[in-house]
Amino acid sequence: MLLTLADAALRLGVAASTLRHQAQAGRLRARLVGKTYVVTPGEVERYRREHLGKPGRPSHRPAPPPGR
Repeated sequence: MLLTLADAALRLGVAASTLRHQAQAGRLRARLVGKTYVVTPGEVERYRREHLGKPGRPSHRPAPPPGR
């Protein structure tokens, strides 16, 4: 069974566009069938375990000076 990114997004509680970006970046193993990305349920669960709940973009604030 294959899921579209829209279906996978509903299962994960994220936007389909987020999963599309993750697939394009190689963090979600998806195949492009025509114009639609599809994933297996197992890949959705792997992505949930490895990527969901982790902080997003890292902070770019400089580190405080030593001694503070």
